[in-house]
Amino acid sequence: MSHTHGVIRTRSVILAGVAFAALASTAVPASAQQAASSDPEASTVEDIVVTARRREESLQDVPIAVSAFTEETIENRQLEDLSDIARYTPGVQLQQAFGRDGDRPVIRGASNILVSDGKVGVFLDGIPWFGDFTTLDLDTAQRVEVIRGPQSAVFGRGTLSGAINVVTRRPGDDWSGRVSYTAGTDNRLSVSGVISGPLFDGVGVMLGMTQNDVDGQYRNQAGLGEDLGSQSSQGLYGGLFFNPHPDFDASIRYFRSEDRDSHFAVALQNSTFNNCFQATRSYYCGEIPTPTRFALNTDRFLLPGLKREAERFIADANWNIAGSGYVLSYLGGVNDVYEASGYDQSYDDRDFFLIGAGCPFVPIANRLCGRSPFNDTSSSNRETQTHELRLSSPGGGFLTWNIGVYSANDKNTPSPEYLEATEVGLDTLGAINEVETRAIFGGVDLALTDTLTLALELRYQEDEVTSTNQPYTASTYFTPAYLATLRSPNPNAVVGTALTRTAQFDNTLPRATLTWEPSSDLTLYAQYAQGNSPGGFNDPAAPVTTFDEETLTNYEVGAKTRLFGFDYLNASLFWNIYEDQVLTNTFQALTVVQSFRANIGESELKGIELEGAYSLTDNLSARFTYSYLDAEITEGVDGDQAVLLLGAACKTGTAINLDRPGCRDAGSIVGKRPPLVSEHLASAGIRWDGDALDNGWTPFASADVSYRGAFFEQVHNNITIPAATRLDVQLGVQNDNLRLAFWGRNITDDDTPQGVLRYVDFPAALTPSGDRPRAFAVTASPGASYGVTLSARF
Repeated sequence: MSHTHGVIRTRSVILAGVAFAALASTAVPASAQQAASSDPEASTVEDIVVTARRREESLQDVPIAVSAFTEETIENRQLEDLSDIARYTPGVQLQQAFGRDGDRPVIRGASNILVSDGKVGVFLDGIPWFGDFTTLDLDTAQRVEVIRGPQSAVFGRGTLSGAINVVTRRPGDDWSGRVSYTAGTDNRLSVSGVISGPLFDGVGVMLGMTQNDVDGQYRNQAGLGEDLGSQSSQGLYGGLFFNPHPDFDASIRYFRSEDRDSHFAVALQNSTFNNCFQATRSYYCGEIPTPTRFALNTDRFLLPGLKREAERFIADANWNIAGSGYVLSYLGGVNDVYEASGYDQSYDDRDFFLIGAGCPFVPIANRLCGRSPFNDTSSSNRETQTHELRLSSPGGGFLTWNIGVYSANDKNTPSPEYLEATEVGLDTLGAINEVETRAIFGGVDLALTDTLTLALELRYQEDEVTSTNQPYTASTYFTPAYLATLRSPNPNAVVGTALTRTAQFDNTLPRATLTWEPSSDLTLYAQYAQGNSPGGFNDPAAPVTTFDEETLTNYEVGAKTRLFGFDYLNASLFWNIYEDQVLTNTFQALTVVQSFRANIGESELKGIELEGAYSLTDNLSARFTYSYLDAEITEGVDGDQAVLLLGAACKTGTAINLDRPGCRDAGSIVGKRPPLVSEHLASAGIRWDGDALDNGWTPFASADVSYRGAFFEQVHNNITIPAATRLDVQLGVQNDNLRLAFWGRNITDDDTPQGVLRYVDFPAALTPSGDRPRAFAVTASPGASYGVTLSARF
């Protein structure tokens, strides 16, 4: 790989060292403050409280497979975002094949080949976080909870296979704060700060900011010649917290973030590399190699890379009605996310033309003959609102219960901001997609004995999905001067077709949990749960215009213990039936190659998850996670699979026809492994905290390694992304106020590809099947990086 900035920013490191020396010489330990190494929320694992069931429970007692990452854990393991969280969570994978755009999380093998919505829900203090989440700032996080298994009965839409809840800090009774400064390789520079405390009796405030910048590690050999994969983010946070009476508390919080990234590092492996199915439709089989050259036409975009601006408001209120123990709670959120991106959809420095750069005579109005439609820029606005009202009974008796209602509106509107002309005419404007959600939910806990509890939860949910095309007249968005430069200019031309499609998906989603606690150090549970992801619409030109709702049924048993000398040792064994699974394929539309979603069939997912920690000595501790997953497609037919095996015999003209002799059997994908799913995932870490020195400083060191097994990129099970191992290390000193850490991330420089996108080699000759041969866009992974972080608490 090519590291364009291979050394630490010397000046920044020197400044950090000078600042540290100055602070160290003057710092006086503050006994009222917690040590930098202590968890501000909990001193032991028994004290960690999670809200995985929307109520506060001890981590080791809650009968759910949940991993909790406290503020201390986030700092000690150098966890920067949710992709880092995933590496240390059993059964969780997160692929970022498109940079910080189009996150694809996978929990327990529920493949997520396009975007995160619908499979894994992300929440901020229990309120849905809509859109990509790898830019979600963990600097304000007090705790991150990764909850595995269907959570639809509790958290609702978008939690088919699990949920991630980021719990933010709240102000205490005294003023406190934290500032942090990081400098490192690739011109990395990060600054953050947060301060909180009481404004006056009953009212607290918290304010925070972050600024993070890092250069990309790969150089673009074409286009603008820039670093690929550069990232810049800044965020502001503010909150008011009210507690005017012991029986009432409320808060309102505001988050603003801005991200500006260069084009992600991706390279097209063209069809000359293909080594299988040469007699039908040329393909590549085996482990995909790591790209060595990146060349993208970024100079031909209106906006190369990613630009995202988001404003989010969240509010909550809790009223213990007249001190009775019956609590009425409200959670609400408003999200407004603007996103623009310009990506080279040829994935190399060639210009792909659908009709021909010479602009042969084709009766298309408003054509710009020299511009390829594969150099594309688009933008959209996503606006969402959610509201939840819940009434909970007092706890502690034989019967406790809760009941509530939920509503949400999620509307994504493509913007005309970056419309332009190409060889095939004016760009179409994407459809407005809107989801209206209404739900009623409730649950009861029955204390059958002192040690045996049965919890029953149920949610009835309606999702109304609407897709509305946005046709427009050329003169609406293009000036006469612009149109005059085009071939066959027509200001009255209508681009797109008026069409509105609506579908409603209704579902009743149960969860039943039986918990047995024979001792304070052992919790055993058995669980049955269902999850869903509503269906929706594809582009009207796609081979499949709609896709149905997905469902996942989970059977699980688990154990949590602190026996045998472990700080904690947790295990879960599960069997999931995943029906109407949605994956993606590509089709060639008029202006570009597009993806569409289709229900491929059914999969069975069986596995085991382990996680634990053990104190080896008073100063040395170890931790580990491991998951094994047996994943198999048990029902499913894929047209492209039939073409790979039988070629043109499974086509009528240019269309795949599975009704031709032998084609449905040839297209069977039964027995294959779902894509993006590794059989083995593991992590391990060791940490040493030395004895306090005479000057009050305590040395520490840690090493954390994560392993992701090989996986198939598509349902054909032809391309394999090899196994990847990453090692992170940290060494430093700290006292009650200050912490200085020197760190290295991925110090073995593992360069296993991040992802592979199935594509088409357009300039190549037709294959015997009558199609263009396949090509594959391969995304690079970040390499080794090093740096220093200085933080101070007060």
